[in-house]
Amino acid sequence: MGKLDKSIIISRLAKIKYLYKIGIEQSKQVGAFAGFSILTFHDSAEMFLLLVLEDKGDPRPKNKHSEPISFIGYWDLFEDLTLKESMNNLKERRRYLKHKGLFPSASDIEESRITITQFFRENTLKLFGEDFDSISLADLIEFPNIKEYVQKAEKFLIENNIYECLYNARIGFDELLSTYESDKMRWYDSIFNVGEKIGTGFEKIVPKRETNKARWFEQVTKTTNAIRDVLKISALGIDYKKYALFEFITPQLYESYSIEGEKRYLVESAESFTSTKSIKQEDCRFCIDFVIDSALKLQEFQFSIKDYLKK
Repeated sequence: MGKLDKSIIISRLAKIKYLYKIGIEQSKQVGAFAGFSILTFHDSAEMFLLLVLEDKGDPRPKNKHSEPISFIGYWDLFEDLTLKESMNNLKERRRYLKHKGLFPSASDIEESRITITQFFRENTLKLFGEDFDSISLADLIEFPNIKEYVQKAEKFLIENNIYECLYNARIGFDELLSTYESDKMRWYDSIFNVGEKIGTGFEKIVPKRETNKARWFEQVTKTTNAIRDVLKISALGIDYKKYALFEFITPQLYESYSIEGEKRYLVESAESFTSTKSIKQEDCRFCIDFVIDSALKLQEFQFSIKDYLKK
């Protein structure tokens, strides 16, 4: 029996998985930048081994002069740990990179990615009785309403209900932005908004018969408003390339409105969505991860403008 509460173990495993996912993203970068994934993979493995030590206890005789456990030393202490030789190779690649400045080859990076994934899948199950792939990063989200949408999306993903999964991911992201900006409003406008949204007032001053002029005003209006959205997403530190794909994959969100204080959404129907999009489970996973990553990015720097106003 372990000595750590299961909820603590799950929470720690979620943090380890998040670091592992950062390493996976790094490993897919171009050129030498991908080599830094070796450091991240090693760090995530070390965090896992420390969790094992905390939960199972140090089996060595108690001695205040005991040497710190080396990375590979954990395999000598815990017989259930697997992939010793493969993880030793990962350790050596990390040593060459960190202490000698020698970057791993593309094949070394690929092998390390496979090794660390197999390591977590096998050992999380053997030592903690948990499926590593099923561990949700939603537990790391500090916004309760966003966490709820993400958990719903994950539930529908398991059920292979693509539309409902993406529907909840889409609403979850919109809720994330509005929740984050709720205490950052100045005169009913978010401080992250760039200028004011341009309306369709030009229709009142441009005669309908002047179609070319009207079309020009319409194009300028749409382009300017689109640029505002790009700047806002980028200013919040959210990856715009991923946002663009997320917005394309998920059901179209037309508008949100409030009825008796409850927020409602007008979203593309399942019939319309499935008639035009062919989405796979891995696409759903991407969308869920995007909402999680965005939430973690925003909660890194949380503040309220009310704290800076005189009472």
